[in-house]
This record gives sequence, structure tokens and C-alpha cells, in this order.
Amino acid sequence: MPETAKGLPSGPVTAMEPAQAQELLDSSLSRPHEGRVYDYYLGGAANWAVDRAFAEKEIDKVPDVPWAARQNRRFLGRAVSHMVSSGIRQFVDIGSGLPTEGNVHEVVDREVGTEDAHVVYIDHDQVATAHAQLLLERAGKLHRHRPITGDLLDSEQLWKAVLSTGLIDPTRPVGLLMVAVLHFVPDDDVAHRAVSFWRNHVCSGSFLAISHVAVGPSHKNVDTLKSAMEDYKEQTTAPVVSRNREELAEFFDDWRIITPPGIVWTADWRIDGAEPETLTPERNSSRSMILAGVGVKP
Repeated sequence: MPETAKGLPSGPVTAMEPAQAQELLDSSLSRPHEGRVYDYYLGGAANWAVDRAFAEKEIDKVPDVPWAARQNRRFLGRAVSHMVSSGIRQFVDIGSGLPTEGNVHEVVDREVGTEDAHVVYIDHDQVATAHAQLLLERAGKLHRHRPITGDLLDSEQLWKAVLSTGLIDPTRPVGLLMVAVLHFVPDDDVAHRAVSFWRNHVCSGSFLAISHVAVGPSHKNVDTLKSAMEDYKEQTTAPVVSRNREELAEFFDDWRIITPPGIVWTADWRIDGAEPETLTPERNSSRSMILAGVGVKP
């Protein structure tokens, strides 16, 4: 990973000084950032004019984008809640993005409320880590929840960095979260190697939640959707690729996919009596454009 701010190393970064974090934020405002664009879709406040301008162009193309982003975030919250109810107390959120509406540690703290719960946030983007560092520091929660800058594809070094925080016990089940991240890894072999590493390094009883963009013939205006995906490739810091239901299932390998609900659109993934989303004929669940599933390690 290239050095972005003075004094930051090229490998995984488990901590940075506030001045470094602020420098990263200040230097990132010249082009749209996918994390801040996502934050805008969610109605958050961690976005700037350049992000809002890009987001509004995408909304003009695909008006469902903000709704789809909210469905993805709600899936994350429901998946984390289910893991907590199943006894999970430590989470690794890979590709966490900016700290925005419905952070994992907020869900965990609300439902557990003890010093036993820990979350390690991981994102390849130092800007996202800088946002998270400042947020958690100001909230006085860095002793339980820690952001790390690191690349999902640099799995071995990243796992060492996770363990170095002292927050994750590899002998206890872990809640792995790969929500809206794998569609930023276009090479199938590379993506599968990375996910396989993480599956192999957590113990039995661990959970894995995945959501992924899925655009196909069933969608209206599919050419417009693909055009919006190209915008991300050309104008932001990350490309987006689509994978279908069968391709998403392959990421779980021999883990038991929780069924029902199975692998479904984000708006349809619910368990433990969660209330269904209010959908209409004009806005059905497939228009979330994101498939999701949760698996358990045997």
C-alpha cells in the first residue's frame, strides 16, 4: 500500500496520530470518495461537495441508489444483531468504509453493553481509517474498538495486525463482516483466495456475512445500472463488479448458509422475527441490487 501521509508505513496501520488523520482527510477532497458517497446515500454527514456532486449524478441515473444503500446498511445491522444473539462478542469488519449511520460497534454496544465486546474495523483506504480513528477517539472507545488500515488481499499481514490489537481472541468465534466490499475485487481467483484465508483462520462457530452488488437481466434499465458502475471505475477510487447468487454462495464454501433466509436481496434478509421492509410493486426487493447471506463455520 503506498504511503499517503507523512510518517505512515506501507503495511497495515493499527494506529495513527490525530494530526496524521486530519492530514489524510484534508488531502482527500479533490475527487469523489466511494465511502463518502455511500455516506451521502445513507443521509450521513461525513461527505463533501465533490462527493455530493458525484452522488447526485448517480441518483439521476439510478434513483433507487440511496434506498439500496440503506437496505444494505440495515442488512448489516440485522446480521450483527443475529450474531450477537448467537453469542458472538468479537467482530472483524473488513472493508468497513467510513464510520457512518449504524456502525457495527454501535449495534454491538447497544445490544451487549459490556467491556467484553470488541470490533476491529479494516479498510484499505487510509482516509476511512482516519475518519474512524477520530470518531472512536472522541467517543473514548479506542480501547475496545480499533480501526486498521490494510488491504483485504494482504491477508496474512492483516491478520497479524488484527491479532496485534489484542482485541480478537482467535480461539473464540468471530463475526466476520464483508459487507459491500467484494464487488470492489474484480478478479474472482483473488477474491476467493482472500475470503478463504479468513474462513480458515477463525474457529468453529464463527459467522461470515457477505453482501454484494448483483445486476442482471431481471433488472429494468440494466444498461443504465452498468453505466453507473462504470462511473465508479472511472471517477472514484474503486471499480465495481457484479456477481450473481451462485457466485456469492461460492464464497461461503462448506460453511452452512443460514436458511431461511438463504442468499437473498438485502431487503429480504431477516431472521429472529425482524419486521419486514415495506415494499411496493414499484420498489420490490430486487431493486436493492445487492444480494446478501450469512454463513456459520461447522
